[in-house]
Amino acid sequence: MASASAHFIVGAALALPAIKSRRLTALLPGWALPVSSGLLAMIPDLDLAGRRLFGIRAPSFFSHRGLSHSPFLLILFAAVFALIIAHRSSRQTFAYLWLLWAGCMVTHPLLDALTDGGRGVMLLIPFARTRLYFPWRPIHTPEGHVRFLTRAFLIRSSEIPFCAAAGVAGVSGLLLRKRARSEESLESEKWRLEQIPGKHRQGEAGGETHQQR
Repeated sequence: MASASAHFIVGAALALPAIKSRRLTALLPGWALPVSSGLLAMIPDLDLAGRRLFGIRAPSFFSHRGLSHSPFLLILFAAVFALIIAHRSSRQTFAYLWLLWAGCMVTHPLLDALTDGGRGVMLLIPFARTRLYFPWRPIHTPEGHVRFLTRAFLIRSSEIPFCAAAGVAGVSGLLLRKRARSEESLESEKWRLEQIPGKHRQGEAGGETHQQR
């Protein structure tokens, strides 16, 4: 499996542009948007706890990389989480938050499908229970003798390119959003300044009319 740290970094990095969203920062602090997205991107691996606590066996529908790794189910979960946070906001704000969290959560099974070890991922649930991998599997999975916490949280060299790509995409999106907001502010200020002379002229014209009377 891909490490929990890699899942967090990819999810959080891709959410960076949301920091400049007025709608979303009205719901959550700017820093909370990438942090929450990173944490939600880690959620599918909670099925490991089920295996240890309830003895769920590997072939089961609820085993690791099973139901909890279905993109369709993760999109539904994201909608529920977004509804809890944005239930008093507009539909558009809810949709923005939903799409943000859904996109970050879906990166989890996609990354797992790029690993070279473990069982495949049930990407097609509820339509099929087939466990799948992508043809290209560059992310290395440590051998079974490596300690669980090390396997879960230590970022491996094969994961670095994906973390870096997500970081570049997120920072680029953030800079573009920042530039767009700056241009909007400049246009608004320019429009405001253009209205001032007009008001003065109207005032002067009104004064001349009053004097003539």
